[in-house]
Amino acid sequence: MKKALTIGGAVLGVLLAAALVIFIFFPGLPTYLKVKHKFGHTDEKLSYFTASEVPGSFESHTLKGVRFSTPSDWVPHSAIEGMEPGSYRAGDGYSIFVNKNDYKEDAELREGNEAILSAYDPWEAYKYNEADYRHFYKSIGIELPQYGLPDRLLWYTRDGFTSKDCLKLRGKDKDVFMELAQTKEEAVEWEKLEKLKGSGFTAYAGQEIHGSYNGDLWSITIYPDSDKNQYYWVMLKCPDETLAKQIISSLELE
Repeated sequence: MKKALTIGGAVLGVLLAAALVIFIFFPGLPTYLKVKHKFGHTDEKLSYFTASEVPGSFESHTLKGVRFSTPSDWVPHSAIEGMEPGSYRAGDGYSIFVNKNDYKEDAELREGNEAILSAYDPWEAYKYNEADYRHFYKSIGIELPQYGLPDRLLWYTRDGFTSKDCLKLRGKDKDVFMELAQTKEEAVEWEKLEKLKGSGFTAYAGQEIHGSYNGDLWSITIYPDSDKNQYYWVMLKCPDETLAKQIISSLELE
């Protein structure tokens, strides 16, 4: 009996020592196991948008520096008569709108305006603060942009990590990872998101699939390669998915 206890104790000691080594080198293992059990999309990254052939009968238009092509019955529309058009439309349920922005300019505007600062907190919807997210992504080898992070964080959440990235995380980084994994899971259910690589730009095309949208609303964010802070936001309302993909495929920067 003593011999059995001695052998058993030795085996247990080896197992405990092995477990200790594992947790020393992989402190995020419990979080990894929890994520793998709880979520089904953590290991997914974004696929690339498959471009469609743009019919030769389409007409080319430009809004705010973005060129695109539509069928000939899409006409310009302006909220104020006589002003430059802000969108193109075709009957009920078909429209495209373009806006141009700059993350750095937006940040400087907020910093210099107390009214905006008191009324709007870009991190209000997030569980942790900016420094926590920056520390987490730096821990997995990703340097985040200086400006516009509250808006851009979705791209990094959907395309920046997998469950294996949490294995060596420690402390609060594990909590941040868990929250982002949950956000990623929820985002997949709300929006089909794909990447586009065009001439001189990278873009993200999201097709809304939640609530009453039924896939007829598309949001495309375009980032010029030449300017890390500038971006164009395109909103496309189009019940015909084939047509929507043709219009998206025609997007170009001037």
